[in-house]
Amino acid sequence: MKASWSMVGLTHRDAGVDVRGQLSLEQYAEEIYRDVLQSADEVLVLSTCNRSEVYAYGDPEQVQLAIRAAWRRHVAAAADMLDAYAQSLVGIAAIEHLFAVAAGLDAQIVGETQILGQLKEAFAGAAAAGAVGRELSMAVQAALAAARRAHRETGLDAHPVSVGAAAVALGRQAFGELTGKTVLMIGAGEVAELCLTHLREAGAEDVIVSNRTRARAEELAQRFGGRAAGWDETEEWLRRADLVLTSTSAPHTIVFARDLRRILRSRRARPLILIDLAVPRDVEASCAQLAGVFLYELDNLAEITAASRAQRLQEAQHAQEIVARAAADYHRRSCERTAVPLIQSLRGKADRVRDDELQRAFRRLGDVAPEERRVIEQLASRIVNKLLNDPTVALKECAVREDGDACLRLAARLFHLEGPEWPQEA
Repeated sequence: MKASWSMVGLTHRDAGVDVRGQLSLEQYAEEIYRDVLQSADEVLVLSTCNRSEVYAYGDPEQVQLAIRAAWRRHVAAAADMLDAYAQSLVGIAAIEHLFAVAAGLDAQIVGETQILGQLKEAFAGAAAAGAVGRELSMAVQAALAAARRAHRETGLDAHPVSVGAAAVALGRQAFGELTGKTVLMIGAGEVAELCLTHLREAGAEDVIVSNRTRARAEELAQRFGGRAAGWDETEEWLRRADLVLTSTSAPHTIVFARDLRRILRSRRARPLILIDLAVPRDVEASCAQLAGVFLYELDNLAEITAASRAQRLQEAQHAQEIVARAAADYHRRSCERTAVPLIQSLRGKADRVRDDELQRAFRRLGDVAPEERRVIEQLASRIVNKLLNDPTVALKECAVREDGDACLRLAARLFHLEGPEWPQEA
């Protein structure tokens, strides 16, 4: 079967935060690369809070089976849940999806740009795993270029959005203003940085950064004008904070209802807003049942941006057209590249025939003046180039067809070309 791109994965559109957490690939990327590369030429694992997706280049049937088998092998919940939630895309559909993801058009908050950095990190991870070749490199670069163009040429950036912005907006909505409120940021990754940026813009003055690695907490606190806290101080700051944002990479819950119930006794009925931005969740879901606690998670954030959603969706439609054209252009060029070895072989054969006939003609002509020799050589080259132009265009067009491999094999037989570089008979 013709090699092409396949994608197997799930997003916020397919599953809620709990299911996404159970099926997350963040902790298993290395194992997924190792297993899937046995059946695919190139692989990309993209795992964020909103999606877990595996892209692979190779025989679509073999590749999809390998992805699902690896997922089930390493993620316990996948054995029962994967088929119910994961979707599969093949060929141009998989490419269009990757390009839309890069542009933030498949994001929970349409148009968010955080995915650009996440895609770059995923590509670096693929390179480290030895999973990057020409196709993946060109696909990711083309997707990033299309994303930048979509944001540059539309009004998406006139309505900037991100998980961090939406989370802080939710906090402001709860309190009216953040001035005079104590904010605890648990975690010190990329999402935490976004939150801290928007907290500062929102006028939050008393911000504490808590992280398992205190040095990282101190670095962020210094950069954003806050204070650092060690992991062992988190419980004390939960007593003092008005607003708590969590975004850690912990594979399990870190804030439990039983502990929060004890902490609440010393808060004297002060309300506590918890915004959990992690997948898997940082805050136990049952915390929402405690009196005075208001728990929000990723799936609640889309509501915060409802006012500007219509404007962003209108701009996103224009951006989608840009991205779709870019994806189709990449797909066409990718298919056309499969015809290049055959075209080169045809060109080489034609050049050899031209050279042989020129030598035969010069021997018969005898002594030919250098200027006349150049004219004859140029004439022969122009004839060859013009004769090869239509077959070259036709071979590229054949390669884009669904039965492109069969077309190329037929062309090789018609022109009596031999070589291992193009698709052979099964």
